[in-house]
Amino acid sequence: MMLSFQRQQLRHHHDRRPCSCWRFLVLLLAIHIHVNVSSGQMYGLNIVSGAQEKGAVCLDGSPPGYYFIPGFGSGLNKWIVYVEGGAWCSNDRDCAKRAKTYLGSTYYSESRGLPPTSGILSDNPGVNPDFYNWNVVWLRYCDGASFLGDRQEPVVMSQGQTIYYRGARVWDAIMQDLMAKGMASADEALLTGCSAGGLTTIHRCDSFRDIFPPQTFVKCLADAGFFLNMPDVKGGQTSASLFYGVAVTHNVFGNLNRFCTLFTAPDARWECIFAHNILPFVRTPLYILQSTTDYWQLENLIGPKWIDPTGQWSTCVENMWSCNATELSVVQEFRRRMVEDIGFGYPGLRGEFVISCPAHCMATDDYRWSSQQRFTIHGKTMQQSIGDWFYARNFGDMLLVDGLSPMNPTCAGAMNSAETKFAEHLDILSTLES
Repeated sequence: MMLSFQRQQLRHHHDRRPCSCWRFLVLLLAIHIHVNVSSGQMYGLNIVSGAQEKGAVCLDGSPPGYYFIPGFGSGLNKWIVYVEGGAWCSNDRDCAKRAKTYLGSTYYSESRGLPPTSGILSDNPGVNPDFYNWNVVWLRYCDGASFLGDRQEPVVMSQGQTIYYRGARVWDAIMQDLMAKGMASADEALLTGCSAGGLTTIHRCDSFRDIFPPQTFVKCLADAGFFLNMPDVKGGQTSASLFYGVAVTHNVFGNLNRFCTLFTAPDARWECIFAHNILPFVRTPLYILQSTTDYWQLENLIGPKWIDPTGQWSTCVENMWSCNATELSVVQEFRRRMVEDIGFGYPGLRGEFVISCPAHCMATDDYRWSSQQRFTIHGKTMQQSIGDWFYARNFGDMLLVDGLSPMNPTCAGAMNSAETKFAEHLDILSTLES
């Protein structure tokens, strides 16, 4: 089926009169688009036509959008929909600040730069043999609540700024646009995303499955989408406070898993935003790609700067000799809870690559995705495990989970310096516990 994507230009603060040589500019633009697409590079932002009229808008009221690379060869009717990450905003003030950035508006997309085309999004068959020639869609994340919010009335701040909490409508508008432009004829489809986008993937997996005909082969892959509801290093509830604020501020309740909310007390239904509470109810095949020492969570939810004024926790993360026994035990408890909350699913329906290497988001990094020397479990790369799971090639390698100790030896070489030091901490802890 011929794909027809209209690239609409965003209206910025100043309208410009068209140049008299506009025909020449259009020709150059067409050539540039052709060159970028044929080389596997994403070009421009596709704005969803008519979204604003439906109330499907980003935090600042701008229309939603996505980047697109067409598939080729045997991948013409196969689609990857990738959901961008970028944390959340949990109150009106923070969302108002976010609305003035690329994470809350498509008007600032140029400051974000083009998305990566590596790892699972790579068009190199040597790196990405199962998905290299698929259609790739990169969803711009601009609502601040993992596409779950739906608050009818906008919020007007004291300075006159208007904030919209319409993530669920944005999701629906983008899906409708993609289906109208060729995705409806997909033979195979994979919903995936990282961090806040990984959480979206878990929440939206079943509804993504439901927009396709029954014969379409659909699965989901959540990368770093498992966020723990556990106390921080001071015993506080940083994680719970954040996600409770997201749930209430954005009014996500109508878009949480209905089975989870049905079996949860009304005053605790906000907890259905956490992945471990909805995982038992996801019926579509789902793969969990997760680090048990998720670096972002350890720095932002377990030891955030505002509860660490002396920088002791931050120093622990950066310097292996400064960690005290209490801090190391917190990290080990985090690892234990992560493995426990993810649990073990049924092979085929569930796939898992749960690794002990400190990381946050792995599937779009070439080395972590497919290198035989980096980030492997029992000799398997995440690319091999995910491909085997997607195509049901080897049930024995679909549930790969690292032990709590010792640290996986393949972590070294694929981490930055801070991650490497943190891995050394955990090896020290493992030695002390043995």
